[in-house]
Amino acid sequence: MADGRYITVGMLEEFTGKYPEEDASMPQVYVDAAIDTVAKYLRYDPQASEIEFRTWGDGTETIVLPSPCRELLSVTVGGVEQNVQEWEPSKNYLRHRLKSGLFEIFDSHQKIEVRFGGGYSPVPQKIVTAALQLASLYWESSGGNLAVSSTSYADQGTRVFNNFTESRFLDQINEWRIHNV
Repeated sequence: MADGRYITVGMLEEFTGKYPEEDASMPQVYVDAAIDTVAKYLRYDPQASEIEFRTWGDGTETIVLPSPCRELLSVTVGGVEQNVQEWEPSKNYLRHRLKSGLFEIFDSHQKIEVRFGGGYSPVPQKIVTAALQLASLYWESSGGNLAVSSTSYADQGTRVFNNFTESRFLDQINEWRIHNV
């Protein structure tokens, strides 16, 4: 993306077929709001980034990361640098396999520091589409016309209320959502 975001105003304009004539700043507001809504729903920013995460053991064998792990860069446990090849990331979980084949249990006194590539590169197309749909919904709702479409029949005017809620678009990206953070 030209500005480093996974959706842009240009993409929104092309998606909606609308191009602002007056206030050209508003489409950026809709894009920003959609990106924020998607991140809150997923519970992480889906765009690839390097993340430094610090936590303490919790008596289990699993470290829960705040984002899906695309690439494990370094792990330090109790101040000791670990061999990342012995660690197994899976979605937003991380476990350390011991030579015995078992997984290490992390006690509450163990400080754990993880540096990893989080998010996705590229962002999955369904997430991009959901964000564009949300930005389009926000744009359409400007002026108080949220989820309303009007249709005229002969001499009668009718107003049809559609159920266009954020959840309609967010539900389609549920498979990328993390529930344990």
